[in-house]
Amino acid sequence: MELSVSIIILLIILGVVIGIVSTIAGVGGGVLYVPSLTLLFFLPINQAIDTSTFVILISSTSGFITYLRQKRTDIKLSLIFGCFSILGSLLSTIIFSFVILNNTVLRFIFATLLILTGLNMIRKGILTRRKKKELPQNSQENSPFSLKEHDYKTNLKKGIPLFILGGFTANLLGIGGGVIYTPTLNILLGFPIHNSTAISTSMIFFTAIYNVIIKSITGHVNYLIGMFLGIGSVFGAFLGARISYRMPRVTLQFFVAIILMGVAIRMYF
Repeated sequence: MELSVSIIILLIILGVVIGIVSTIAGVGGGVLYVPSLTLLFFLPINQAIDTSTFVILISSTSGFITYLRQKRTDIKLSLIFGCFSILGSLLSTIIFSFVILNNTVLRFIFATLLILTGLNMIRKGILTRRKKKELPQNSQENSPFSLKEHDYKTNLKKGIPLFILGGFTANLLGIGGGVIYTPTLNILLGFPIHNSTAISTSMIFFTAIYNVIIKSITGHVNYLIGMFLGIGSVFGAFLGARISYRMPRVTLQFFVAIILMGVAIRMYF
């Protein structure tokens, strides 16, 4: 497939924009790559999903490295959580090697997942704002957070099924899984939103390695489009990681929700 210079430039610019947004949101980019490839470049959704998985690996690599340098994520934690998401991707690979979903069903599932995630993030943002108003300025809410000292193990058993579900949907829909990882880390395991998006991006990176291998063997990856989109996404992910570091927590939660729900509405129609 040959691409004109204008299309190549458009792909790179689109990659930069989506890379910024997806890294800030910690959702892997697939929630925007897939609809962009289907709505702007008219790729069949199954090909858009497989190509998105390839781009996600490229962009999440940049975000993962940046978050490590900022000490907002942790390799050990990401690997522990990531193992469960890879298990979910493996289950998806096995199941859908026998069951074939048509494009209409995939679009509906994709859009519905985004709506539910966006609503959940808005709810959490409202609760966070109320809690902040109720707490005194010198309360624990404003105390320094430590990844090593945080007690996430209390609710880990509840989080494992959601990590598996995230990996499952990542493989099925090419979305990275961050739409499930980020709220699970933030709401259920109690990580602050900035750390949740960073750990989510790390999980996406490890899960994407598996997914790209599988999609390369069994899928329909458009490497040419994916490469140029990925080039832009690397720069966007780098900028997004730095921008999100300075964004207020509640602002970031609402930002994530609006992006996801806006894309979902467009996917429905």
